[in-house]
Amino acid sequence: MYRTVRELSVEQILDGIVNNNSFIIHQVYKKFFVVVRKYIQSHGGREADAKDVFQDGIMVIYDQRKNKNLVIKNNFGTYLFSVCKHIWLNRLRAENKMVLKEYDSLIYELEKQGWNEIVKHTEEASYKEFRARIYQENFEKLSEECRKLLKMTAEGLSVKEITLRFGYKSEGFTYKKRSICKSRLMKLINQDNNLRKYENL
Repeated sequence: MYRTVRELSVEQILDGIVNNNSFIIHQVYKKFFVVVRKYIQSHGGREADAKDVFQDGIMVIYDQRKNKNLVIKNNFGTYLFSVCKHIWLNRLRAENKMVLKEYDSLIYELEKQGWNEIVKHTEEASYKEFRARIYQENFEKLSEECRKLLKMTAEGLSVKEITLRFGYKSEGFTYKKRSICKSRLMKLINQDNNLRKYENL
């Protein structure tokens, strides 16, 4: 009888999941859940979120093994973590779709101010997650008026429509106000301590 997941081959783990082997599933939770929980809690989630994502990850592997004869050539834990990470990031993108759209509309301006240097210290996926988090945190620091104005811009509203909605005196004033809000946001981002830590790596 196996005592730990370390004594099991990847094939045995996969078959155990498909066959609903309680011992193997328990060992998988015991061995790998802590890593997934740590990642999700460090990316805006709670332990309850981590449990849901971990369970979903197990179900994804179950379906892939049962219906598509999944074969994992490397480490099972690494594969499971990648599946769970993908699930969590998709949830974040769905919940924060507008925020991500907003930062994409401004990111080219930020890259002109040195953001490309960060890529040297992070993998592409991590870099994108980092940018999104920094953007969102600083976006929330803006005034309500600026947040609404930038959201309307990201949604594709024309300057004329924005002017009417806010009751501004002219479209020229709207252009000026939008420019001020963008400048404030970029200033907040470029002064962010987390950004500076990456720059100093």
